[in-house]
Amino acid sequence: MKPLLFLALLTAILPAAAEPPRTVRAADYGLHPGSGENALPVVRRILADNEGVRGVRILFDKGRYDFYPDADLQTDGKPTTAFELTHRHDTEIDGGGCEWIFHGLMKPVRLTECSGTTIRNLRIDWQQPYNSQATIVEATDTYIDMQIDPARYPYVVAGDSLAFVGEYGLQRIEPEYTNLYDGRTHELLYQTRDVPLGRDLFRAPVSDLGGSRVRFHYRPAMRPAPGTIVVFFHGRYIANGIEIIGSRRTRIEQVTIHHTLSCGVFAARAHDVAMIGLDIVADERSGRVFSTIADATHFIGCTGDILFDGCTVSGSGDDFTNVHGMYAPVAEVCGRRTVRISPTSRDQGFRPGERVWPLDTATMQRGRPLTAAGTKPIEGSRDYLLHFREPVGGRIAAGDILENATLCPRLTVRNCRMLKKNRGRSILVTTPAKVLIENNRFRSAGAAVLIEGDTELWFESGAVCDVTIRNNLFEDCYTSGNNIADHPWGWGEGVISITPSFRPRSADTKPYHRNIRIVDNTFRHFDCAVLFARSVEGLEFSRNRLERTRTFEPFYRPCNLYLDGCRRVRIADNDFAPDFPGHNVRIEHMHPSQIVQHGDRPLEILRPTTSDQ
Repeated sequence: MKPLLFLALLTAILPAAAEPPRTVRAADYGLHPGSGENALPVVRRILADNEGVRGVRILFDKGRYDFYPDADLQTDGKPTTAFELTHRHDTEIDGGGCEWIFHGLMKPVRLTECSGTTIRNLRIDWQQPYNSQATIVEATDTYIDMQIDPARYPYVVAGDSLAFVGEYGLQRIEPEYTNLYDGRTHELLYQTRDVPLGRDLFRAPVSDLGGSRVRFHYRPAMRPAPGTIVVFFHGRYIANGIEIIGSRRTRIEQVTIHHTLSCGVFAARAHDVAMIGLDIVADERSGRVFSTIADATHFIGCTGDILFDGCTVSGSGDDFTNVHGMYAPVAEVCGRRTVRISPTSRDQGFRPGERVWPLDTATMQRGRPLTAAGTKPIEGSRDYLLHFREPVGGRIAAGDILENATLCPRLTVRNCRMLKKNRGRSILVTTPAKVLIENNRFRSAGAAVLIEGDTELWFESGAVCDVTIRNNLFEDCYTSGNNIADHPWGWGEGVISITPSFRPRSADTKPYHRNIRIVDNTFRHFDCAVLFARSVEGLEFSRNRLERTRTFEPFYRPCNLYLDGCRRVRIADNDFAPDFPGHNVRIEHMHPSQIVQHGDRPLEILRPTTSDQ
């Protein structure tokens, strides 16, 4: 064969070599750290100049960069997005150890229908956060005095009302949330949750005492010790930090988030998200005890793998992570292949070709999946019509709920630290795909791991099928438990809490969750309540070590394992310290034969007192 012909054939057969990424330096655009100028116009110019280019590395020099919102959007109450990436591929943003400081109503990053995006080596924070902080000086039966640093949290007392002054205008105190933190440890105060000072706080007359002190005139629900830190909220779900929508293969490495106006990282319909060394933590250099306003991370209707490795959370306004799908109630069967859906508040819908599980709410068992053919909104209603490729007769009825069987990600959380410095729980997960939680340190205010399946409030689906929780340290978790009144929902029922909305009715009710293994963990705990499990088939609690601490006073039900309607339970070779309280398991809606125990010292089984067993 002639050499030229051979080369031509070889060129046709072999794939073309990938072009090296284009490197773009912010400094080449005149953007230098520490200048104080608005970095937003330059960032937009960089993105515009590289529109349509596959493989771009955007590099920053180390130092501080300030971002200010668009004036017109700020007036309209809409957030300005700094890095708006849409339909871009293989983009890398390397901060080089820099700090992005945001001002006002902003969203740092939004990825829409992108692939292969990497964000690394940077810090995200706000010049003036959307939380405010005060320190209790004195608490009596008729007033609470607080000290506020006016340099960090400017405030005014107008008439008899307190308001904080931000770059975004006057901000009142949000009445839904106020958290208390220990002034020494900066941990959420023992046995407090939301609004621990009472709801009258938000209606109380306020007077300015001078010397950066204010007085709330009312009878507080409790009297915290002087030095206790109060965190106020001025909003809740405003704008996420890093938002990932319909994107694939996103990687966040060595990123620290000190504050965002909602979740730190939020993803919907994303495929493969890896977070390596992502720290969502309070900026202790500035004396803060809070970080994000809402969840540290939140994932709705995703696919592929969600990975946390070597991450830390503290100070977030809600859970470390929440991974789930969404249930959709069926309002009406409208035809041979059509149903009317009443969407839940964050419903992600059903796209053509996606598989759909129907569930009878009486049993909550998944039926054979159908295939979505498309949706159509109903004029004048929030409802919509969902069309299927197959007939729905005998398979879906009004009152059933639907679950997306396609949007089911795998979750791995390893080598992470989840501290008692954030509101709520640590890991919330409801996905039928594989879940692995290993080699983490939990020190959570609420449940360290919460597995639900909710048909009562948020409609977050669904039943898990393969969960392994192993080689973790659970240290003094669950200090803010469910014996607190005046709260619409709890923070779990134990260190590990499995509490689907579905409740068993007898010892023969078919369980909701399946295959949950809790093995080779260490529980250093001050109380009895280690595990609460409702409606699980194939539950294992084995080779765990339970050590007694006396850091806090016990407060909850006197049983270690509370099992309600579980089947095929294996309890084996656990090492209970002699002084660990309890050494027992309580069962409801179960036969004792549904538990198999192995080991030298089986736990005492506490039988139910109700007559339905």
